[in-house]
Amino acid sequence: MFDVSARRTPLEHNPNPHVFSSIDELWEKLRAAEGKSIRDIDLTGRADKKNNKGFQGTALEESVVRYKANSDPNPDLLVGGIPYELKMTPLRHYSKRNTKSADFDFYAKERLVIDIINYLKLPDEHFYTSTFWRKAKNIVIVYYIDDRRDRKNQPRDECKVYKSVILDYRNQELATIREDWQFIHDKVAAGHADSLSESDTNYLAASTKGRTAETSRRKAPAPKGASEKYIMAKQRAFSYKASYMSMVAKRLLGTSDEEHLLLSPDESLSRYVREHTNQYVGHTCREIVSNLAEYHLPSVKAHQYKQRLVLAMLGSRSKNIDDVEQFKAAGVTQVKVVERFNDELPKESMSFPYITEDQWNELGDSAVQWHDSFMYRFFEDNRMLICSLRNRGTRTHKRDFMDDIFEGTFLWNMPEGDIERYVRPVWERVHQLMVDKQPLHYGERRGSNLLPDSSFNGVCHIRPHGGDGTDRILLPNGESITKQAFWLDRRYVAKVIHEHLG
Repeated sequence: MFDVSARRTPLEHNPNPHVFSSIDELWEKLRAAEGKSIRDIDLTGRADKKNNKGFQGTALEESVVRYKANSDPNPDLLVGGIPYELKMTPLRHYSKRNTKSADFDFYAKERLVIDIINYLKLPDEHFYTSTFWRKAKNIVIVYYIDDRRDRKNQPRDECKVYKSVILDYRNQELATIREDWQFIHDKVAAGHADSLSESDTNYLAASTKGRTAETSRRKAPAPKGASEKYIMAKQRAFSYKASYMSMVAKRLLGTSDEEHLLLSPDESLSRYVREHTNQYVGHTCREIVSNLAEYHLPSVKAHQYKQRLVLAMLGSRSKNIDDVEQFKAAGVTQVKVVERFNDELPKESMSFPYITEDQWNELGDSAVQWHDSFMYRFFEDNRMLICSLRNRGTRTHKRDFMDDIFEGTFLWNMPEGDIERYVRPVWERVHQLMVDKQPLHYGERRGSNLLPDSSFNGVCHIRPHGGDGTDRILLPNGESITKQAFWLDRRYVAKVIHEHLG
């Protein structure tokens, strides 16, 4: 089917190469490529060119489907009179240490980019007639396997084509995608394209490209009443999150062993969270637990009891939020239960996972830029399920947790502006310290520690996250210090809760 000797000869394209009489005619071409390396199917010679990112999709278009790659905003193919977009995207095997279902052990390696967002046209569009939906309504996905361990020395063209499928949307998925699109649309129309973030939404994101995020900017509408007609915003694309694409791959190619929330038709994930937890607002935890007896919650002293309680309120029997299919697909990675007192302030600041040795080494790498850093990616990619409880005691005379009053639950991500204003300076400070291999003077005397503390900017800081002083980690500068994590100040957390729950 594929003559390697013809790789560098001009391609003879059919008169209407992108038109197929039926899906079976298209499948015949695509399935002939399954099991072959990208180099084997490439008749264009693009695989031989250095820094030719995305060549694999072009090789598929020009060498297998046999149409000339282009930047036409319309879908690529016409199959039986129906337009289809053709997308090639990688899967990766879970590591052997990861215990996943035996019949399907892949995850999506990256997001699926649909189309660049035109900020100036988007405000006048409606979902079902939008440029995005014209390309996303019918998608043929061609998967290839990318298990390379050394991406610098192992060329991508060695990866093999796996399978081709049609992306079909469940009603509940489409409801969430519509809600995501509308959120992005409304934010751009209101003049705030410059504050978009990937974690604003659940399945469909407005994504940037890491190294070009600072330089690739486009005109966007300015806020009403602004002195200028336009603002400049990072170039972004409508993209399906990698977490959503992992769920899709499981559904289309294997079986899902994760719990599935029973959303009604046309019910989005955000709406489901609101409506399933609002019924408990004003009740004590004790009263809520009594209504959830069927969920057989563990002892109140058990590890992650509060997380289990919140998940049970949402109709889930899972122990962890990433065991719930829709939350995992939306990049909701953590449940944060915040206990507040009558002064509105939480009991403590909000902590995040400790900084690993690999992450410290990244902080010490002078070549790493902010938008490629683990700290930026964490806040840009991840959402949280925040639950607020009111303790009726005082900070010095705290009442029992079971008497706390439930105030509400909401999905949250850190706004792009706050990431840049508060998290970035922390990263830049620590990055410079590690690159310069400066001693931190950690633990020498009070006030000598050079890591950003709670007074650094009043929102983001770094402090210990180890079990005790013996739980330590080695830094790039050779120091051994107590394991650290980044935290969000409790006053900032109180502000976030007030904005969502009042």
